Amino acid sequence: MLIRKISVIMISLAIVLVSAFSQESPKKAEKPHDPMYKILVRFPVNVSKKYIYNENSKITRVFSNGNEQNFTRDMTYHFSLRAPSAVDKQGFQMIEVSVDSLEYKYTSKDTTIYFNDQRDDLRPPKLDDYQNRMVQLGLDFQMTYSPYQEVAKVHGDMLLDKRKYLTDPATAPQDELNKASWMNGLSDETLVNLFDVVKGFPPQHKIDVDSSWSKEILCEIEGGRFLDSVTFTLTNFNIQSYTFKGVSNNFIPVESLVRLFGLSQLIDFTDAEGTSEYTIKMHPRGSINSLEAKYNILLTYQVANDFIQQKVEITKTWTLDKMYNW
Repeated sequence: MLIRKISVIMISLAIVLVSAFSQESPKKAEKPHDPMYKILVRFPVNVSKKYIYNENSKITRVFSNGNEQNFTRDMTYHFSLRAPSAVDKQGFQMIEVSVDSLEYKYTSKDTTIYFNDQRDDLRPPKLDDYQNRMVQLGLDFQMTYSPYQEVAKVHGDMLLDKRKYLTDPATAPQDELNKASWMNGLSDETLVNLFDVVKGFPPQHKIDVDSSWSKEILCEIEGGRFLDSVTFTLTNFNIQSYTFKGVSNNFIPVESLVRLFGLSQLIDFTDAEGTSEYTIKMHPRGSINSLEAKYNILLTYQVANDFIQQKVEITKTWTLDKMYNW
């Protein structure tokens, strides 16, 4: 009897101890973790970032009678971005842009034209396609980024002087096509299209791997401007790089009067359809290491009661070449 009583007492004590331990250390309910990454592009003060912009295009121009013309173009700009001051209290930051050099190659059925402004033995070609592309060469100007990492303002003394020169009746070019090329090339939209490496793509909220969000990116291809509605996804990350992928959802043409090389008049850009893909690689400390945009697109232009279409396969890449203290 004594042994049985002791056994009952020990079992009861064990139950009490287990119960007490359970009350002291309750199992915590699992909660979904907060998004881990806040994507911020940073421009450190007085650090110059040298970028290489390359644009490789294959163009088929189709006329309403079915005739076709084929061209290719390979163009490379070297430019630098530098922040003379930090982000201000309102979240804005001014970036100085310097367009340093241009390499250009154009090929058609009958001719190949090459130019590199760093070579003394070459003269600038008179080709109107080159005239459309060289406007920004040697330009210094400023872009101010908003707290949303989008370009809020394009400005600068040199830019303002060039625009005044083009609009002043005493100095403006007499050739309206030439004037249109310069006015377009020095417009806010064209400068942002070429030299803004951020493109406003980062989301405003924290994200996790496989998170997706949408952004509208202003694009300019063969004179036609349109908004590209893009869904971005953070696809990969490691200690050295974040990788983002973007796919187009829709093109929305922006009404514009454009100059196409080989034509002797300004024409209306009316429609854009096709696909686009973006790949962005970014250092966790805030530098865009590379941005690649691929387009396979059909552009339509109105010429009086007629039309012209251009099938364009184009790859644009922005690559960070080096960084150095100013």
